[in-house]
Amino acid sequence: MLGSLMWTPWIAGRAALGGKAGAKAETGALERAAAAFAYRETGNPFPVANDARPPLRVGLCSSLSCGFLRELVVGVRADPDGPRLEFHDGAPEDLIKAASYGAIDLAFVHGARDWWRLAHEELWRERLMLLAPEGHPLTREAEADPRALQGETLLVAGDGAELDFQTALLTRAIGSAPADVRAVAVERETLADLVSLGDGVAITTASSGGTFHPGVAFRPLSGPAASIPFHAVWRASNCDGGLAGVLEMARAIAAARE
Repeated sequence: MLGSLMWTPWIAGRAALGGKAGAKAETGALERAAAAFAYRETGNPFPVANDARPPLRVGLCSSLSCGFLRELVVGVRADPDGPRLEFHDGAPEDLIKAASYGAIDLAFVHGARDWWRLAHEELWRERLMLLAPEGHPLTREAEADPRALQGETLLVAGDGAELDFQTALLTRAIGSAPADVRAVAVERETLADLVSLGDGVAITTASSGGTFHPGVAFRPLSGPAASIPFHAVWRASNCDGGLAGVLEMARAIAAARE
């Protein structure tokens, strides 16, 4: 939930739909359900006990339930020469600062940022998704029109420190300034609960598509602005071999997706 705007995509229940839109939504829900169980096909997602490999501290602001980062993690863990990954969850700006101070080795963040003179590289893009209560009018179609969100209450997770940046992202996504943006000092999962209870709607990214949440409908946004870039960020002076290997694998995954 954007970075938490709800920057971890969540998928949940479906609204009652009919016709072609209903068929498309039904198909999408089944595909996302399959993604939620992808670990059965992509190897053991759990870290090995007493792993003696050198650690690489990785900062995340999005979901590992499916998509690019999940594929990368599975690939690194399958490489006997790869590092042992240690994950740190946080807002994008906090992760960038942590990387600049050397508190983490590598961060994956969304959007255009002040990079603090760090090395950075865009690797992939994710489609923006709407989270709305089941039965909400915006869930009646297979895709949500971003312009229809302009009059909605948009919830973002966090203490408000990134509210200006989150509001700017929302403005680009929906085509004008939102009527009401509310920062809620809760975790992303709780924000999804608030959506299901009718407190508002939220926008997230497609990597949350493997996560289920009762009472919430998940719809992709339509239109040319309905995606967001993700960057790898690291200190150029960091000569860690594990970092170089992870970046090389990430670039290979990005190239294969083009």
